[in-house]
Amino acid sequence: MKFPSKKDWWMYPIFLGIFLAVLSPAVLDKDFASLWVGIPVICLLLWVWFTTYYVIEGKTLIIRSAFIHKTISIHDIKSIDRSFNPLSSPALSLDRLKIQYGIHHTALISFKSRGFH
Repeated sequence: MKFPSKKDWWMYPIFLGIFLAVLSPAVLDKDFASLWVGIPVICLLLWVWFTTYYVIEGKTLIIRSAFIHKTISIHDIKSIDRSFNPLSSPALSLDRLKIQYGIHHTALISFKSRGFH
């Protein structure tokens, strides 16, 4: 079963601001050379935005976000706790779940709908 990442409301203006900051020199100043940097940045942000999700398949949790692809065996999970840790992770929200698995491994994810509030 596939679960999309929750997206905090403040992520929308941040992503929009980055798009505008990257594209405005090209549009306003007709500096089309800036698009050589801008287009890859926008593509990376869109890739993260649309490909951050989690899949539970059999006895496996799969975490996807752009170039990140992590597979965790459900049997290796030691604990799941709520977290608001702002560390970089494949999550588009600060309302996260901290999954501890294996020996000293941690993953931070943010399900759009947890179903168990």
